[in-house]
Formats: sequence, C-alpha cells, structure tokens
Amino acid sequence: MKNKWLFLFLFLCTAVCIFPETPNPWGDLKKIHFYHSTNNPDKVLESLERLNCDGIDRKEKDKIAAELTRFGDSYFSPGENKTADYQKAEAFYRKALAISPSQWFLYNKLQEVERKTGGGFIRIKSAFLQLGLLLQNFNASFLLVNTFFSMLFFAGLLVFFIFSIVLFVKYFKLAGNDLLIDEHGAFSTKKAALLLILLLWPVVALTGWMIYPFLIVGLLWVYLNENEKRTILYFLGLIIILTLVYSFNLTLEKNAQGKNFKMIQEVYNGRLFDRQDYEKFDNDLKVVQAFSYYEKNEYDTALDILISTGDGFKNKLKFDLIGNIEYKDGRYSESIANYSESLRYDDKNPVTLNNFTLALLKDNKQDVFDSYAKRYPEIEEYRKNVSALKEIKQASPLFLWKRLLNPQSSRVEFSLVVKNVLAEFIQLPIIYYILLFVLYIIGMKKLPVHMGGSNYCSKCSKIIKEASVHKSQKLCDECYQLFMIKDVIFLEAKILKEKELAKKSRQKYIIRLIFSLFIPGLNLNPKENNRLFINMATLFYFLLGLAVIGGLTFSKLFSTAPLILYLVGMLAFILYFITNLISILGDYDGF
Repeated sequence: MKNKWLFLFLFLCTAVCIFPETPNPWGDLKKIHFYHSTNNPDKVLESLERLNCDGIDRKEKDKIAAELTRFGDSYFSPGENKTADYQKAEAFYRKALAISPSQWFLYNKLQEVERKTGGGFIRIKSAFLQLGLLLQNFNASFLLVNTFFSMLFFAGLLVFFIFSIVLFVKYFKLAGNDLLIDEHGAFSTKKAALLLILLLWPVVALTGWMIYPFLIVGLLWVYLNENEKRTILYFLGLIIILTLVYSFNLTLEKNAQGKNFKMIQEVYNGRLFDRQDYEKFDNDLKVVQAFSYYEKNEYDTALDILISTGDGFKNKLKFDLIGNIEYKDGRYSESIANYSESLRYDDKNPVTLNNFTLALLKDNKQDVFDSYAKRYPEIEEYRKNVSALKEIKQASPLFLWKRLLNPQSSRVEFSLVVKNVLAEFIQLPIIYYILLFVLYIIGMKKLPVHMGGSNYCSKCSKIIKEASVHKSQKLCDECYQLFMIKDVIFLEAKILKEKELAKKSRQKYIIRLIFSLFIPGLNLNPKENNRLFINMATLFYFLLGLAVIGGLTFSKLFSTAPLILYLVGMLAFILYFITNLISILGDYDGF
C-alpha cells in the first residue's frame, strides 16, 4: 500500500516537471486579490508578473484588464489616510495594456502617474503610442476621423464667415451710400427697402448662417479690390474641396449606421451567428466569423465555415486558422501545407513562422524541414526556441474600414463610393450658395442704381462719389487741397489734419489688436495678406476645434480624451501666437 502511494506521488511530481503549467489568469487574479487584502506587496507583484492571458478570447482579456485597471486605481488613489503607491499603479496599468491593447485610455493614467512622480508634461512618445492603439480600435478611430473631417469643414466655413464680416464692415458704408442716397443726396425709402430685402430674405426663406458669407461677398463684389476678389475665388475653391471631404465623411456616417455594417461589426467583435445566418455571409466575413468560433474553441464549426469558402478563395487568416486547427487535431502535414500558403502573403510573419516551424518539428520529417528551410531560412532560428503554438490575431481594423466603404460587398467599388459622395455633396447647400453668390454679382449690375459709384478717400476714409474724385487720386476736396496743393496757407491745417488722421489710425489699430485676441491674424487683412490670414486662421480653428470638440466627445463616450488631442490643442495655441506675431511685425501705426 505504501509503495502504491509512493508511486502515485512520484508520478505526480514527474508530471509537474514534464508538462508545463497551463495558464490560469483568473486564478492568478484571485491570488492578487488575496495578497492585496493581506497587505503582501511582494506577492502581489509576483502574481501580477506571472499572470498570463494566452489562449483566452478577447472579451475575457478585456475583463481581466478592467480588473487590473481597478487595482491600479486603488494604488493611485488609495483614499484617506493612505499613501499612494505610484510604482504599483504603473505596474498594473502596463500589465493591463499588455493584455488588452484596446484599453488605450490607460496611457492617460500612466501620464498622470508620471506627472505625480515629477515627470514633465505630456510625453510625445506616449501620445503617439496611444494613437497607434487607438487606431486599432475601430469605434475610437472612427470617432477621431469623423471629428477630423467635420472640424476641417466647419473651420473653413467659420473663417469664410469671419472674412465676409471683415469685408462687410469695410464696404457696407459704400454700398449703403449707393443704395440709400439718391442722386440729389437725399435718403431713399425705396432703395432702403431694396437693401433690406437683399440682406434679410434668407431669414424668412432659409435657416442657418452659412448662406450669409456668400450673400455678403456677392453683394459687395463691385467694391472689392483685385486682391480681395482673387482671395474670395481661392476660398470658394477651398470650400468646394472641404465640402467634398465632408461629403465623404457623411457617406461613412451613413454606412456606419446601416444595418449591414452593424451586422459586420457584430461578427468582427465576436458574436457567433447560427448556420442559417453565416451561410449567407461573403467569404471575407465567413473567415472573420470562423475566427470567433475558433476563439471559443469550437474548432469543428470554424473549420466547416472556412472550408465552405471554397478552394478558390485565398486569404492569409483563413490559412492560418486552418493550419492551427489541423495542428491541434494532430494532422501536421495538412497544417504545414496551410502555413506554407499563409507565408505566401507574408513570409516574415512571426506567428505563422513559429507555428509553421512547430508543425514541421512535430511532423518529424527532416527532408521536408530542410526543403522548407531553403525557402524560409528564418525557421532555423525559430527551431532553437519554439515551444508552443502561438495564437492568431484577429483581422486588422482595416477590414472594418474597407467594409465601411461598401457594406454590401467585400469588394471596394470606387465608382459606387464616388457616386455616394456626390449624392451627399448635392444634398449639402454649399453648391447652391455659390450659385447664389454668382447670381448676386450678376444681379447687382441689373439694379436701377449705380453700384460701385462710391469710394473712400485714401487719406481720411470719407465717402466720396466717382464724380468728385480728383483725377487718379481718390481724395475728397478737403484732402486734395491740404495734401495735393502746395500752398503755405494750408500748412498749419495740414499738420492738424495729419495728427487727426494718425489718432484715428491708432484707434483702428488698437481695435484690430483687440479683435485679434479672438481672431488670430485679423491684422493681416489691412496689409492685403488676405490669403495668409485665411490659411492660418483656418488651420488654427481646425486644430482648436479638433482639440476641444474632439476632447469633449471622447470624454463623453470613453470618459477620457486621447493625449494626442492635448498636443493638438497646444499646437493650436502655438499657431495662435505665431499668427498674431506675424500680423503685427512691421506694423507700427503711429506707435
């Protein structure tokens, strides 16, 4: 009897030594709970280091990562009368990131740890590492792309609106003088009514503010100088491009909300559909569905789905999955053939090379191994330390982006994408507002009043009529006598007038500087640097909108904003100061 128990004991010891311990992440997590509750920090870190999540599906990994994050939070903010342990908090956060890269927001927590331990501001490397993880999460990356395109479009429209207001302030007095004052210098009620109709009819007939920039520049077109006209035409071309980009964004939004794409997302996220459902899937989607079944250890169903795609359908993930399933079933020769097919698409893939080498060693045919080693010399290195089958990764998020362009088919038909974008473009009012702008330019010439007959005195900015302009000089009678007629009688009056004009110039300059606090680069317009103002202001408002609106949206949906958006906000304020600095360089205006 004693010999029997001794034999059993020796057998168990031998089994433990020969067979590696199966990873048990939930068991390790329970140990972490126990050692944490008994205040044994060394054992906590030891168990954390040992925790291995290989072989479990994505949802289980996310749950474990969430538990580790909660542990990290408990060390970062332990509560009253307890000291924070930032080192352990960082260890838990980094382990959670390693287990589930979808937890991209943990980089924000790591940034807080670094800040608490005396580190600097946002680390650029961490921000871009987080961005890389974020782009692997379709929902987060879609939100980022959607915000990017939306802010680009509305930033362009906002700057066009601001520029039209600048032109309105500059030239409305001239238009009002032509439209409101008749040939006898008296106020005309009929002309005033006409002006009100031209400006206010959109309030009654339409909604929104987007029409007014187009209406204003069309109304004032005859008063603009050549530089301003060229700037407007440049801006309209830019707006058409931004509208096309925004139309593409709307197309993506519409497809993302469609029934077909939502079903594709469910398949990608691991939902297992019944046979009658997945049999209707196209081949690409069948492979993704097979991966979900494979993840749940339902290998027979996964293999049936993969085989149903047919021999003519070639796909790397398909061959990797079949290779792993055949390997687990002991059919090494078949798994070798499938790994070999997979390597045709990516002969440097470390997971495929590892599994391929392992299958060759299990097959135990030296001539076959040597034959493949000539084609793939890397397997000689893998042979030295290969130990276990490595699990395959899910299809790249690019799969979802590809399907987002055309949810009905696995093929991206660019003609269909262009058709959908143009359909969205036509539904936007921008193209009709541009036509309205053209109609206003033409219509102003048909009015029974002479538009463009008024101008500003180049010295004192007094409104003058074309008939009173002295030859080639745009001067009123007073300025012509003071500045053009060389007579000592007007010397004292000329000096007083120059002081008065300098004072007005300083006042205008101060007003422009005040408005430049809110509209960077506004001071560029009087210098005829309109295009520079447009480009820099559009970029500023785009970056600011991306940082603020994007940050608020991410915080609402994910409880935190990516670090990259904080960097974008910093870049916006750097651009703000540079733009204003450029706008005031060399501009003294009497100071």
